[in-house]
Amino acid sequence: MAAVHQTDTILYEVRQAALQLSQTPPIGVYDSQDELAQLMGSLAPLAGMMVNDAYDWQSQRLTFTATGDAVRTAWDMPADFARFVDETGWSSSFLGPVTPLNAQDWALGKAWSTTYFTQMACRIRNDQLQFMSAPALGQVITFEYVNRNWVKDADDPLTLKAKTDKNGDIPVFDWLLMVLALKVKWLETKRMDNTGAMADFNDRLRQLNGNEILGARLSLNGRRAPMRYLDGCNVPPTGFGL
Repeated sequence: MAAVHQTDTILYEVRQAALQLSQTPPIGVYDSQDELAQLMGSLAPLAGMMVNDAYDWQSQRLTFTATGDAVRTAWDMPADFARFVDETGWSSSFLGPVTPLNAQDWALGKAWSTTYFTQMACRIRNDQLQFMSAPALGQVITFEYVNRNWVKDADDPLTLKAKTDKNGDIPVFDWLLMVLALKVKWLETKRMDNTGAMADFNDRLRQLNGNEILGARLSLNGRRAPMRYLDGCNVPPTGFGL
């Protein structure tokens, strides 16, 4: 199956980062006594976490499902949970969004004790997704969340893990973005200016973000659509420039 990102092994990415930093590229990473290799090997998990946290990558999104039984109010987080994707919590029974609560909202909701509100309201606490009151029997609530595991194991590509520890491990992210993240972390560790590397990282991040979503192209002549995008409900026929 084709992937949006062009990936490569962590060894290749470390070697590319070393070359761009004017360092001698190591032959190996996790089987080497070379000082640069060992440093890069320790920085690789930090670089991967940096990339994973930078965006809600489509390849990293999974679905969390909670099915109500009118009794249960809390569900453990998935073992591979990193964070929820904002505004993706929905209920199939109420056909509405789930309301995320902070501590203050939770206290307010407890005071109100409104069944509709409390069944549709939740928070994260004690590494669980807690609902203010038990979702109704058969009520299915789903969220999208980001996978904390971002590495394909060198020996079993179907196994995902959260850290690199083999030369042949393959981060699931764009190889160039990983190289840039490694450079940022190396310069940071060496207490050197990483402003340029960080700018390159952010530029590449913006480029990749556009490949992650589908969007309609603005059209003024309706070549491939029955109506022009600036007609009708998209823009009112009067009041231009006001």
